[in-house]
Amino acid sequence: MNKSIIKYLFIGIAIYLISVNSVSAQQHQHSEQHNNFRSPYVEQLDSPVRGLSSEEVDNLLNGRGSGYARMAELNGYPGLRHVLDLSSELKLSAQQETDIQVAFEQMQSQAKTIGKTIVSKEQELGKSFASGKITNTELEKQTEELATLYGELRNTHLQAHLKINPILSTEQIKKYNQLRGYEIAN
Repeated sequence: MNKSIIKYLFIGIAIYLISVNSVSAQQHQHSEQHNNFRSPYVEQLDSPVRGLSSEEVDNLLNGRGSGYARMAELNGYPGLRHVLDLSSELKLSAQQETDIQVAFEQMQSQAKTIGKTIVSKEQELGKSFASGKITNTELEKQTEELATLYGELRNTHLQAHLKINPILSTEQIKKYNQLRGYEIAN
């Protein structure tokens, strides 16, 4: 083959590859830009309550803390569930374990009751929006009810943290904080 034909063939292939890469990059950039606009709430479309994740609904229905008592946890008031999970490491006595278990079950029962009500009220709020007929007055009423319920739920979890310190020794609380990463072990 003629050297000039080979030269033009290579130039043609190079131009083709550059144009294919350029089109591919533009398509990828357009795709990424499109994905940047994608809402993080898309997964909540299939949730039992639009506006809450499935995990949030599950936590509410099962009385889990979900960070509602973080204020207590980070200020030296251990969480009941966590203390029970660490019972061996904390060397809980049988009486301590029983007292904490009773307090945990009371807290969880209250939290489940409140959580079920919250889920129900969140569903009502969602239906109000879905109807397209929600008024400012109705919105204010429903959100105030939910705010009160969320406050009660948080109080339930925080109160449980208050109950635990009199049950544990200072050494057990210190060990708990170390195990949870809140204090550096000496």
